[in-house]
Amino acid sequence: MDNRVIASPRLPGGDLIAAVLDREVMGLADRGGASGLVGSRWADLCAEQALGWPGTARPIPGPAGGTFAVERVVRLDDAPAIAAEASRRALQNPDLLLVGERDGRPVLQAADAKFSVETAREKQVSPAVVAALLDLGPSLTTLLGDLGPADALGLVEGVFLCPDFPLTQVMLRRRSGIVRATVRNDQVVLLPAPAERFFAPIEGWRLVPPLAAVDALPVAARESLLAALYYFRLARAAVGCWFDQTGPLLAFNDKPAWDEPAILADLEPRTADGAARSAFEVVRRWNADVQSVRAQRAAVDQVAALPLLNREIKDLAARVALRAGVEPPSVNQVRRRVGAWYRGRLRDRFGPLLPPVADLPTTLTNLGRVGADLAVELRAEAERVVAELVAQGVTAGPPPKREPVRGTATRRPY
Repeated sequence: MDNRVIASPRLPGGDLIAAVLDREVMGLADRGGASGLVGSRWADLCAEQALGWPGTARPIPGPAGGTFAVERVVRLDDAPAIAAEASRRALQNPDLLLVGERDGRPVLQAADAKFSVETAREKQVSPAVVAALLDLGPSLTTLLGDLGPADALGLVEGVFLCPDFPLTQVMLRRRSGIVRATVRNDQVVLLPAPAERFFAPIEGWRLVPPLAAVDALPVAARESLLAALYYFRLARAAVGCWFDQTGPLLAFNDKPAWDEPAILADLEPRTADGAARSAFEVVRRWNADVQSVRAQRAAVDQVAALPLLNREIKDLAARVALRAGVEPPSVNQVRRRVGAWYRGRLRDRFGPLLPPVADLPTTLTNLGRVGADLAVELRAEAERVVAELVAQGVTAGPPPKREPVRGTATRRPY
């Protein structure tokens, strides 16, 4: 694996470190879901490696230091019941729990996969978080098994699992990137992350070679995780542009269809010899080209928006609930259901409206006219939805009880 930091005028910021930290690159990449894909893949790779730790000694961060013998590794991030319960209680949800023994005493240590070390925060793997998780009940204890008396259990400071490549090392050394790195070096476990093994299973990897060929850096993306990360982000930016370019203007429960040959076919002329000065420029130009379609989609969304004000929904819900003697359902609950009905009726009439629409003004006028014709049915549907929610006992209710340890159980992108 080539860990050199490569400099080139074709890279935003002049080198690969600056390029992967470039805010415009990251923003475009996340139009194609890059962060979530990288974070999920890293969590899987960390789990694969950690599952080989039983029978080995692992370090304990902090002043006391030392090690403990790992007996079992329990993965939490792919256990929906635990994630849901932790989220309900607003608890942190580390990816892994290491179960082991030290000096005859059972030990629990949290470990969290962090592709970007600067997003790690000490409290996410603290003993307090582990203690709170132990109160989740059967959803967790079934996985952990019998750990003996709670007062004999040792909860130790946790660790973050990060890729061993230049970006992690730079962040730990200078402690500044998109955000500031705050964890100590002894809280970070560096794990190998071969570039091709990391990215090859992810949709978009086959778009990397034509993009990398434009810049012709003296390092291959398949050999350098840093280069692979940069060009994968550009690849997912291209995917986001293609989805925006081809997706329906009047969307309704549509899931983007992955069509790699079509995306590659659109990418090919943009990366042909002399077509662009850099891979970054390829993506920026594509993004600019798609703006007209995005503008059409925004115009359609505006005209096709549910023509009910929140206060109208609130008043309707209050009247129906008052007659039933119960608390009214929330405005959001009603809006979601009525909005789906309304959007579905428009979709039945106009279809998906695939871009680009040649005569958009006429289409918008027709959308508005049909929306106005639905006004009476819309009011009736809103009353029906509110009555149904009230009959089901779905009400706003009191906010959920918050536990002392705060955080989120949602999988963090990186």
